[in-house]
Amino acid sequence: MNKTIAIYPGRFQPFGKHHAAAFMWLQKQFGKENTYIVTSNKIDTEKSPFSFNEKKAIMELYGIDPSHIIEVKNPYSPAELYGQFDPETTSVVFMVG
Repeated sequence: MNKTIAIYPGRFQPFGKHHAAAFMWLQKQFGKENTYIVTSNKIDTEKSPFSFNEKKAIMELYGIDPSHIIEVKNPYSPAELYGQFDPETTSVVFMVG
């Protein structure tokens, strides 16, 4: 494999300081250009009140590059992100908590 991308998936309801610190650690390991947050737009008033755009806005307040925050249907199988890379030359690592 020529490239490795790092993915931090989750609901992030809400995204907090500890999530930002974890993501920044992941960026140090794999490079800012290779590290992504993936989350869905699933809204449930009790368990998941924030929309994707609201979560993205919060993440941006922590200094996260909005181009590395990707909306997906399923954060644990982010086909929308995978489609941007050649599977023959790109490996993927996940960080989950």
